[in-house]
Amino acid sequence: MENIKPEIITIKQLVQTENLTIPFYQRPYKWSAKNVNQLIDDILTFKNKPAYRLGTIVYHLEKEEMNIVDGQQRTITLILIGLAIQNSKMLKEKLCKAKISTPNLDKVAKLKFQNQDSKKNIRDNYFEIQRRIVDFDEDTVLFFYERCEVVKVVLSDITEAFQFFDSQNSRGVDLEPHDLLKAFHLREMIDNSTELERIQTVDNWENMEQEQLKNTFSHYLFRKIGRAHV
Repeated sequence: MENIKPEIITIKQLVQTENLTIPFYQRPYKWSAKNVNQLIDDILTFKNKPAYRLGTIVYHLEKEEMNIVDGQQRTITLILIGLAIQNSKMLKEKLCKAKISTPNLDKVAKLKFQNQDSKKNIRDNYFEIQRRIVDFDEDTVLFFYERCEVVKVVLSDITEAFQFFDSQNSRGVDLEPHDLLKAFHLREMIDNSTELERIQTVDNWENMEQEQLKNTFSHYLFRKIGRAHV
């Protein structure tokens, strides 16, 4: 953990990340229209600032793949905003006249999602972003890509990645210790289960009473540093 070297990158760099993947053990994409609108409102509110920080993205570098360990919800939403910009005829014309180029997101748009809730929320939020994208002009697009930033952290050890993930989320993000346990167990299932079994496991887990899981971990279970223990 002492060798972690965070890097500040722009949204333009984020959406152009090579070999970006959403690992199967991630929780479904659950951001609502309210979350999306808050993010867009922030972008519009602070567009005259020299820079605007949007949090931290933690990756686990596995072979050549950049697995998102933390920051999935925000990353997907930022990609959806980029796609809405790319697909807006009105903005295309304005950006062309102003000689402003934007990243081509056709490749990152091919990210695959198995969970039906994720697919539905992605579809619904994209439609919401399309509705809001009329508030963007050339300056907003430049601000979004060039001056909106995230802190990028890349770790090669999965245990360190989840330790860092846990420490980040203990400071206020709505993720719980049982989400980490789920991720560890799902990783262990890779070599002895089918994809369908893993998808069903995630669905079953997400359908459980989350408050009961939270209380169980709070009062009866504990986690030892580096490994999950029950």
